[in-house]
Amino acid sequence: MRLLIADDEDYAREGLIESIPWEKYGIDEIMQAKDGREALTISGWFRPDIVLTDIRMPKLNGLEFAERLIRQCPDSKLLFMSGYMEIEYLKKAISLDAVEFVEKPIELDKVEQAVKKAVTFVREKELFEKKEGQWQKLERQRLLNMLKLKTKDKALIEKLCCEVGFPEKAGYLTAVLWNKNEENAGELEPLAAEFWKDTGIDYLLTMLDRGKYLFLGAFGAFQQSRIREKCREMAGLKEGLCLGIGFETDNLMAVAASSEIALLNAEQSFFKSERRIFEIEDGIPEMKKLNPGLYAEFDRILKEDAGEVTAWLHELAEKICGEGFYRQEDIVMLMSAFARLLIQEKNALLLSVEGIDTEEDAEQKIREASSMAEVMELFDRLLEAFGIHREQETQYSRLVRDTITYIEQHCREAELSVTDIAADMHFSAAHLNVLFRKETGVTVKQYISDYRLNLSKKLLCNPHIKVSEIAERCGYSNANYFSKVFRASENMTPVEYRKENCK
Repeated sequence: MRLLIADDEDYAREGLIESIPWEKYGIDEIMQAKDGREALTISGWFRPDIVLTDIRMPKLNGLEFAERLIRQCPDSKLLFMSGYMEIEYLKKAISLDAVEFVEKPIELDKVEQAVKKAVTFVREKELFEKKEGQWQKLERQRLLNMLKLKTKDKALIEKLCCEVGFPEKAGYLTAVLWNKNEENAGELEPLAAEFWKDTGIDYLLTMLDRGKYLFLGAFGAFQQSRIREKCREMAGLKEGLCLGIGFETDNLMAVAASSEIALLNAEQSFFKSERRIFEIEDGIPEMKKLNPGLYAEFDRILKEDAGEVTAWLHELAEKICGEGFYRQEDIVMLMSAFARLLIQEKNALLLSVEGIDTEEDAEQKIREASSMAEVMELFDRLLEAFGIHREQETQYSRLVRDTITYIEQHCREAELSVTDIAADMHFSAAHLNVLFRKETGVTVKQYISDYRLNLSKKLLCNPHIKVSEIAERCGYSNANYFSKVFRASENMTPVEYRKENCK
């Protein structure tokens, strides 16, 4: 049985692994993740039976991770850990079919009880699936997930091949299918089953990531001449489906290398969205490397000539898409860094760009984009809002602009004061207030209050963010004080505002 532990505290993960006799419960494979995004990535190939996750984690919190996990691994059993036992968390955990909710600080006997409960669920489901004929399907998926790893247990693979009837000696061809319009996880599986029925070609299929599936076909000598053409035809299984094909091999242990090439090929549809099929033509292509100076160049243009950023970025995107073989992950990391820099330069973008409440939201949208064009649409929205803010601020002096920027960047600090800002600007608090009010019509203190209130209203429309977290992000000392300030301004509590305005 497979277990994934997700917690941003190293000692908590290690302590759980060392303190609980996992073998006693039939758990023989354990993986760790330090944040929600890493946990989601690991789950994609590890396929955990049980997930023990903290709720408060960076990048993706435990609830956001769990929502994505149940789409990716619907059979995984969830155990939540948290020091925050608020009703909102409990309701959300219940809606995600959590097996148990363990309160921090952790008591090992309670964790063991929760694990035992989850193990019981898993074993009961396994018994049911064996009766219903699902066991072999899951084991075949497990076999393919093991084959795509560079380091693998050859003896276990041979055992699984024997159990599920997959040929150990044959020709093999991999392909990655990218269903960019996928609405329900696993929707390609019945289409593939119908497609390969009666062809005499045995195959394995497993989900890799959001909309991506790995296919492995096993063929005999008489089928070799048509296996690749048959694979190409899979692109017609569904509208919007893209296909990357790896290389043929007669060595089952070489499937990992072939699947890596297939994935790289499929990812080229991120750059060339007009094409449907990508495959090796003249050997394994050489991967392009990004210029390490691009980040500094973006930063320089943003600060010195912000009006040119949009044109520069579109020119860069066009060059990347036209030059050839890049890794999608490299481009995602670069564009995510650009988005973070843009938001850090003008934090008020979090107020004005719909669907972007944090830097992590922008990064997540870039990571989930299915094409470079989709990424550029996001940047067009960010840069348009950036330009509007910059245009509005041109009416102010450098001092006032710097003061506004300081407020945006330090708004979450509850102790933020006019004195702190004035000291950073090398002015007295009284003098800064006079100059600021003369140009903006409000005092620095009132501007801080208005900015925090407007930001909180936007965050309240995100149902995934708890009211207490919003209070913290907006610089209120606690949720009670936030509620008091909000009611005084809006004549309703934050919870009432959320119900009335954010349906």
